[in-house]
Amino acid sequence: MTAEATGQVRGATISVAAQLAAKVAHLALNVVSTLAIVRYLAPAEYGTYVLVLTVTTLAGVIADFGLPKLAVREVVRPGEDEGAVVGTIIAIRLALAVVAVLACQGVIALFGGSAQAHLAAAVASLVIVADAVLGVVVVAFQVRLAQHLEAGIRVLAEGLETALILALVARGASLPALFVPPVVGVVVGVVAAAALTRRRYALRPRVVAARVRPLLREALPLGPALLVGVLYLKLDSFVVAAMRPPQDLGLYGAAYQPIEYLFLATAVIINVLFPLLARAWAGHRPESFHTIYGRGTELLVIVTAFVPVTVIFLAPALVETAFGPAYAGAAAPLAVLSVALVVMTVNAWQSLVLLAGGYQRVVLRYNLVALAIAVVSCTAAVRVAGVVGAAASALGTGVLVLAFSTRAVRRRMQASLDAGRIGRITTAAAATAAVVAALSAAGAPWLLIAIGAAVPYAAILGAFGFHRTIPAAFA
Repeated sequence: MTAEATGQVRGATISVAAQLAAKVAHLALNVVSTLAIVRYLAPAEYGTYVLVLTVTTLAGVIADFGLPKLAVREVVRPGEDEGAVVGTIIAIRLALAVVAVLACQGVIALFGGSAQAHLAAAVASLVIVADAVLGVVVVAFQVRLAQHLEAGIRVLAEGLETALILALVARGASLPALFVPPVVGVVVGVVAAAALTRRRYALRPRVVAARVRPLLREALPLGPALLVGVLYLKLDSFVVAAMRPPQDLGLYGAAYQPIEYLFLATAVIINVLFPLLARAWAGHRPESFHTIYGRGTELLVIVTAFVPVTVIFLAPALVETAFGPAYAGAAAPLAVLSVALVVMTVNAWQSLVLLAGGYQRVVLRYNLVALAIAVVSCTAAVRVAGVVGAAASALGTGVLVLAFSTRAVRRRMQASLDAGRIGRITTAAAATAAVVAALSAAGAPWLLIAIGAAVPYAAILGAFGFHRTIPAAFA
């Protein structure tokens, strides 16, 4: 391994370790704030909260338009003007944010939202505007493998947000008021990130009008692809909102929330791997590209597969402990969604792999097909099985997209996964699941089971040698 590669591995390792610690803190803070809100609101009122959160999340994708990842790809190109790329993309995102804010109100109206829901959406939409800046400024950290700085800023913002939520809940705040803390947190994050990138990297974002059209042209297939991809992920919630009472949406939202947090947590790994992958492809280093793709995918599967291994057997106990008996109906969809987490994560990673190769339009095409199928399947599943049907539809759609994306990477980029290695990960997961099932049947405490399951899982993976081969993803 060359000195440059060794330094890159060391930098990536430090970045991942720091991010992991920050992400654990971020996840813990999210859990605290979510539990406070779920326990504070009745299932029906929490259903309204979930509707507003889902709509604003989808609207945020409109403002995102895939531009932050495009910024990473552009900035790592030799001789690129970082300030011009960052500043121009911020301007584009701010313009899109205005459209997104207006779209939120329109969608809430379509679902027959109350005046309170409209006000809550208006407050929540301010996060979209602030994140239009933060989401691009942090690119300066990502391309330098300094994501630990980004993670620190986000933990600071999340800590402030959680403290404010707890204070509001203690004071008996209204539903719209519960959306104020995220706005405050993101604004603080913007100020901190802008100051840090200016001082450390002399980043001076500026708008270059001549670059707007070329950047939009590059993002045009990526933005809709991302929007469609998120829409099929959120489709189940929309269908439940349209076909079931608010209480059911509250139950489904409670089941989906921990899965979404875990899904977002995988960005710790993906945000480190993607710049390395993009550089390998742009530098015409196929061997390095194939290694990063293969070992990176395996790492994501290893991390996420542990979730269904434990949650499938422990869901009822987890739900009762976390949310209370009023949310017992969330246990079954949570178990199904825990399996969906694995394919959702790999699908997100493979869409970025295709982005690195410039195949955004391919992602858009297969996501459109998946969305069309999901509309029909989810509607039928919710009609027959309610919230469990929604979760099953999400899993089925994820498997379909996995097949599409894997085939696209193989055909377009001549990269494929090692079926034998994936099979060994599956074997480790299955063996661990058997241990969890036995301990659960014996009546062991769920927390002890969850912690204890990590031992056989790690041991089996170690016996297969994954601890020696996975680090190659960061070389």
